Amino acid sequence: MHTDHPHTRHISDKMNWALLHTFLVIVEEKSLSRAALRLHITQSAVSQSLKKLEVQLGQQLIERSNKTFVLTPSGEKCYHAAQAMYQQLALFESQLKQQSAQLSGHLKIQVVSRIHHDAYTEFLHYFKQQHPSVTFDIEVLSSAEILRNLSQKVPVLGIALCRNLPDGLNQQLLFNQRYALYCGCHHPLFHASDVSIEQLVKQDFISFQSEQIGSVLSPLTVFKDTHGFTGKITTTTNSLDEVVRFVYAGFGIGCLPMQLGSAAHLQAALKLLPPKEGVADIPVYLLWHQKRVLSTLEERFIHELLQVDFSMHRNINLSI
Repeated sequence: MHTDHPHTRHISDKMNWALLHTFLVIVEEKSLSRAALRLHITQSAVSQSLKKLEVQLGQQLIERSNKTFVLTPSGEKCYHAAQAMYQQLALFESQLKQQSAQLSGHLKIQVVSRIHHDAYTEFLHYFKQQHPSVTFDIEVLSSAEILRNLSQKVPVLGIALCRNLPDGLNQQLLFNQRYALYCGCHHPLFHASDVSIEQLVKQDFISFQSEQIGSVLSPLTVFKDTHGFTGKITTTTNSLDEVVRFVYAGFGIGCLPMQLGSAAHLQAALKLLPPKEGVADIPVYLLWHQKRVLSTLEERFIHELLQVDFSMHRNINLSI
């Protein structure tokens, strides 16, 4: 097999970076002795490195005497090449450090169900792009279960509805969820025109378990009490899906998140009832325990999620 003669090899193939680095320091210090001090080696070793580099290149790089230190034209070119190489190596080192310091780990979050907020989905996409090594464990629970777990210092973050914040929890508002009244396609009011509040007050009702006074959805009960609703509650559930099912089946009217009610797959099955602007805003929070030491990953997730402007996007769909 043919091999090049040593004298015909390209400079890039035989160049020794240690020699180039020593030369770079010599030029920057303008002295072999000062270069030796900076490199923590002997002046003799510096001088030998310079000679080896000049032999490798076949060029004199420095003209020197007792009082002068001048780069030759080849020395100038070698110095600029060494500078460029040093800058590239420094950049490479920085990129390696950034990669090794890349955020990683396993993030556990307990959330209320049916999250469909554009801003939250886009945030998750952004977070994945920024931190591709992070994995997620998402558990869907009721708001009450999430608050109870957080109060017990279970190592998770929570996204939940919260009317009365338990002691010891941090709470950051993400957005307000608007609820409104709906009936289903099997209800007598579905095909009625110009439905009024007065027609609604005697209608049967499907209710969330958390609508009792003091609970997270109690503003819905306050609205019904304020307007004198007297119809009986035919169904009580803690599931948004079941409220939709029983409203659709004609068991009565019920409150649903407006974004869900306007979803394309439900528009033919549900009808928005007065008031058209909705019944009440229910706040949705990001929560975690004040005295639990958060991981770096949890801290970063909280910090970045709280930068999201939810007012610029659609509301989220939740069950309780």
